[in-house]
Amino acid sequence: MKPSISDYQAKYYAHELQRSYANDHVGKLAGLLFDAQVEPKPHQIDAALFALQTPFLPGVILADEVGLGKTIEAGIVISQYWAERRRSILIVAPSSLRQQWQQELYEKFLIPSTILEPKSKDELLKQAGSRSAQVLICSYEFALRNELSLLKSWDLVVADEAHRLRNHWTGKTKAAEAVAHIVKGARKTVLLTATPLQNKLEELYGLVSIFDPSYFYSLEAFRERYIKNREMTGDNDLVERVAAISKRTLRRDADKYIHFTKRMPLTVEFTPSPDEARLYDLVNDYLQRGQLFAFADSQRHLSALIIRKRLGSSTYAVASTLENIANRLADEVAAGQRRDGRGGLFTAEFIADDELTGEVLEEAEEVGGATADGQHGVVQPAVYLDEDTLTAMKAEVAELRDYAALARSITENQKAVKLAEALDRGFERLRELGAPEKAIIFTDSTKTQEYIARTLTGMGRGEGLVLFNGSNNSPEQTAIYQEWLKKNKDGEVATGIVAVDRRKALVEYFRDQGKIMIATEAAAEGINLQFCSMLVNYDLPWNPQRVEQRIGRVHRFGQKHNVVVVNFSNKGNVAEQRILELLTDKFKLFSSVFGASDEVLGAIEDGLDFEKRISDILTNCKTAGELDSAFKELEGQYATEISSEMEKAKAKVFDNLDPHVQDRLKAYDAQSGEVLNKFERLLLAVTRHELAEQASFEGDGGTFVLHTAPIVETSTGRYFFKSKPQDNAYQYRYASPLAQHVLGTAKSHATPARELTLSLSQSARASNSVKELAGASGELTVDLLTFTMRARDEDIAESYVLAGGLTDDGQWLDEEYVADILDLSCTEVGDVEVRIEQGKFEPQLAVRRTELEREVRGRNSRYYDQQEELIYRNQQDRKAEHEGKIREYRAMEKDARKRARQADDPMEQLRLKKEARKWEQRAEEADEEFRGVLKQLRAEANKYLELIEQSLQGTQTTEHLFTIRWRIDA
Repeated sequence: MKPSISDYQAKYYAHELQRSYANDHVGKLAGLLFDAQVEPKPHQIDAALFALQTPFLPGVILADEVGLGKTIEAGIVISQYWAERRRSILIVAPSSLRQQWQQELYEKFLIPSTILEPKSKDELLKQAGSRSAQVLICSYEFALRNELSLLKSWDLVVADEAHRLRNHWTGKTKAAEAVAHIVKGARKTVLLTATPLQNKLEELYGLVSIFDPSYFYSLEAFRERYIKNREMTGDNDLVERVAAISKRTLRRDADKYIHFTKRMPLTVEFTPSPDEARLYDLVNDYLQRGQLFAFADSQRHLSALIIRKRLGSSTYAVASTLENIANRLADEVAAGQRRDGRGGLFTAEFIADDELTGEVLEEAEEVGGATADGQHGVVQPAVYLDEDTLTAMKAEVAELRDYAALARSITENQKAVKLAEALDRGFERLRELGAPEKAIIFTDSTKTQEYIARTLTGMGRGEGLVLFNGSNNSPEQTAIYQEWLKKNKDGEVATGIVAVDRRKALVEYFRDQGKIMIATEAAAEGINLQFCSMLVNYDLPWNPQRVEQRIGRVHRFGQKHNVVVVNFSNKGNVAEQRILELLTDKFKLFSSVFGASDEVLGAIEDGLDFEKRISDILTNCKTAGELDSAFKELEGQYATEISSEMEKAKAKVFDNLDPHVQDRLKAYDAQSGEVLNKFERLLLAVTRHELAEQASFEGDGGTFVLHTAPIVETSTGRYFFKSKPQDNAYQYRYASPLAQHVLGTAKSHATPARELTLSLSQSARASNSVKELAGASGELTVDLLTFTMRARDEDIAESYVLAGGLTDDGQWLDEEYVADILDLSCTEVGDVEVRIEQGKFEPQLAVRRTELEREVRGRNSRYYDQQEELIYRNQQDRKAEHEGKIREYRAMEKDARKRARQADDPMEQLRLKKEARKWEQRAEEADEEFRGVLKQLRAEANKYLELIEQSLQGTQTTEHLFTIRWRIDA
């Protein structure tokens, strides 16, 4: 049945769609949730609303346990700021997560973003907040090095994996200090971390002081109240203060809404061939030498780490690396001089194949290596070489070429031989699970990637095989991309950015036709593969966070099956076995539901540092006993990383923030479905009405073809509502220029008082209550009532449709009745204006207005109550710090007097009495100073009490939309 609505109904619907909801209502997010390519869970809506409904706070901490989707929560907050045209937004994240953020923002929220690089930063920062703005993403290392450039008035700053900032309280963490300076000018800061506390309560102070240094007033005040005198203040005070700025959902709270699948580890053993074992020993001995000419001392650790990882990857990977190093060193011998004082790390031998991850490239820059484009930093003066040095360098070149030749001679790697067994065993498990037989194989090296592809093709497994790497431009990859472009020539799937579209094409091919994807580490950041349930770590990262990121590509929201995680165990290499044991047994990455615990991952603040520690063990330990002892020490450090006392404190302070969490999540679960269904229905009705002349609507209107664009920024072609997805079409989005034009047009309709005839039989929706009005007639009026207030220099508004009606026999119809009447299909609008006495509605509308005023006053006063509470708590902090000082001064005075009484020498006695008097005077001065501070704080508190009083008066405006006569036919 094709519904028909009038200009009056279109106007009513448009205002309903665009009205401002209360800050704790899902309706506030309806538009952006309607557009988003994600269905947020109740706890994510809860967290996002928490961040958005605290305008009096400069920042909040979103601290959900691992695996609950903090990125989605932050994405909703970012989307809301974006929709409000507050677009000066910065995300600070570990370098390995930058691309993931970029992709998630675009794919889930259609928000453009870019990664800040040294070369582009000035131009991008200049655009921040403008019409051409993008969300800017940078790493913590970039923030530290470019702090001055990032000091600007941000609308929003989001810091991911923010546990690395919690040691800010020590004053020794430079990156944390830089971030604190950067967010100082931000309207709102959101910190994301699953591990806000690790070992000391001061870490909580450190985290909060990033965005609000005065929240706990001072470190000394915090210690006085919550550490030194905890038994006096108790934990409840701290719990309440943390609850005001932090939201933490536990997995047990969310398990009703999320189906958590498990990880199923599968270990495949292999024994290297004698030649493979010999190559490992030779290269290992080379790296353990005291002096190497290939690398400067500053680069030694990073070079060894990369070479060792390629050695563990494949003979093909290490062969090309060794050859490139040998060639570069030979060039230096031929020139008779070092290219510079460093030995030229990170030239072609390391970055040509785009194999290095973001944090390694940033580390390379830090130690003076090349930038990502292969250019060196500051070039040092040439170092000329004597004959003895040249001879030694020639010998090293020969050695490296011998190792490379040996590696080239090994054409079959035993790990690759066992890959077929791994795939067969894994696919067997997938069949048992009822999961599609798809596997992603991760490797660190493009050379290894090519070798795996040749091996699998040779085994008859080439069908459905797809490679994924930094360039994605091989003939096979290009053919897939060209086919994808043809398929998506119409619509908005293709972005026009070749690198992005190639990635999309390959992922879609893997999803729809592929069986095995082989991906390199650097290229695979940010891709989502929840349709695949098997992951093979062909090369196992030494960094637990990177292992988690890999597994997170498949083990994530939307994954319907348990995930098989395959690892290889090298039976001929003690070190590799110990690394696998460490990641499996201590960190539990491959089993259970969520892998590594919050505590362990939170303890590893820098994954590259952790990798370097393993590399150092391999470089310094020459015997199996030394290796065993070093790994035991490393394991021990993380096994007991969090004390039992701290576990209790964390549970008390963070894990029980809100006793009503389950009730609220249940409410949001029901509310979100209801709000979004209504939102789509109203938007669809308005769109059909406003575009009736320019578009052809199909079926229930969920898809339509736009023949004529009503505004310049819109393309003609096929459109679909999110609930009716179609290929080669544009998604119709609430935030799009087309939808905003439709709503603007609907709201601007002239709506004089006339009679509308509405039909029950021709209406797709008719409630039971409105059916009872069949044959009745009457009048109704519709206003838009808006309440406004300010909190921390921010305008906050709530608007409500204030409506009511009367039947001709005098029955009052409230706003729900009016909504039901205006939901009916309109068959006729009268030609002549009718006279309606507006005053007859006023008594009942006044009652409803008073009810709404009371609700809004309660919410408004809450903002000021919370600010007054902050002042009160701050007063208590200062008092605690003051009392601590007085105790200290009085103790010093008492000690000096005691020593004076015990002194034999009158001069010494006099000196000590003067010292005692000095401490007494200090205490009196501190008392006097504190009385002044208290007076100031009382004045501030009184100011907020006055503001509460003002807010209770409320500021409101009323916009009249229309008044009509109505008649309902059966």
